[in-house]
Amino acid sequence: MERVVTCPAQRTPSWNHLPEGSRSDRNEVPLRGEPLTISMYATGDLMLQRPIARADHAGLRHWQERFADASLVFTNLELALTRRGERADKLVNLRADPDLAGELPRFGIHVATLANNHATDFGLTGLRDTLAACRAAGVEAVGAGEDVAAAMAPAILAKGGLRVAFLGLATTLPQGASAAAERPGLAGIRVVSRYVVDPVTVDENPGIAPYVETELMPGDAERALAAVAQAKAMADIVVVGMHWGIPHGWTAAFQRELADYQEPLAHKLVDAGADAVFGHHPHVLHGIEVYRGRPIFYSLGNFVFHSITRAQPELGRPYPFYSWRSLRSDLNHRGGVARLEWDGKGQPKSAEFLPVWLDAQGDACPAPVEEAEAALGRVKALSEPFGTQCERTGEGLRIALKG
Repeated sequence: MERVVTCPAQRTPSWNHLPEGSRSDRNEVPLRGEPLTISMYATGDLMLQRPIARADHAGLRHWQERFADASLVFTNLELALTRRGERADKLVNLRADPDLAGELPRFGIHVATLANNHATDFGLTGLRDTLAACRAAGVEAVGAGEDVAAAMAPAILAKGGLRVAFLGLATTLPQGASAAAERPGLAGIRVVSRYVVDPVTVDENPGIAPYVETELMPGDAERALAAVAQAKAMADIVVVGMHWGIPHGWTAAFQRELADYQEPLAHKLVDAGADAVFGHHPHVLHGIEVYRGRPIFYSLGNFVFHSITRAQPELGRPYPFYSWRSLRSDLNHRGGVARLEWDGKGQPKSAEFLPVWLDAQGDACPAPVEEAEAALGRVKALSEPFGTQCERTGEGLRIALKG
């Protein structure tokens, strides 16, 4: 495996992406050997507060050893790695020591998306520190940049003549977090929400939650889709980390767990050239769809969440009061890892879902039998409406990529 590292001409040299319309202008450095297939693991949310490359933790060591056998590993780094910056005005702010960036490559992670709702928790200073920390550790970071073009640009890793492009996108955008033509920030796709109140039903049920309809902001999706198409023109395989959806328990139970915009956006991403979409943000597992032979993992849940406890976290806003119980249940301890393979021509070979169990400290472990059954049952049930065919294996679910 070879790694292509490129620096576009921008106002600051810290962003590590390919320039527009180009494949690479820097030397390729061997990353691994030459496997007959490209194998990739993708995780859900990674929120670390302490080392994870630990020989004394059997669960973490299990995943570290699994990742060591893969060509590529992709994660969502859901916090700022900084000691500086100002706390953003939002419900929850997450950060960790930037020295922990070195844990990612030691754990086997090659690429991290920063396109999520916690990357700017400590402002643009914190975001820049996070990118600098990843770069210093040798981890490719996508989904953020000095302007929207840089934020949307891919990182590309190469194996001989076969290249894999990574992009990070987010619909979960705190105010001011989305990058613009002259503003640093995240690779964002804004969403419009409408709150529908049925006057007949609300009279009968005072206090009922409104029905929420969502749709993509005109122009935003088109820009993101153009970035995916451009990445496909530069690479053989394109994967997208997609931060989207609604945290568990934060929508009315009479609505489905996916927001209206998610399925149409997922299909558009594949139509534009994405070969796999890995979702995160709800902190629980969602279903898997296969669209045009490409897997869409709507949410892989949590992978490492060192702040997970049964207690209510400290909130940055006192009103209205939000209960955190729905984000501190057994459902939040059941995560998943996706494992995909492509052949030497970049064609999909296999897709698997492997269950993860977060222990009491929030570290990833192989799921115990009972928790694995619960996780696999949930994913299979939520995948059935898409017509997804799943075959149970000794470890997880094998996803049929061809109907």
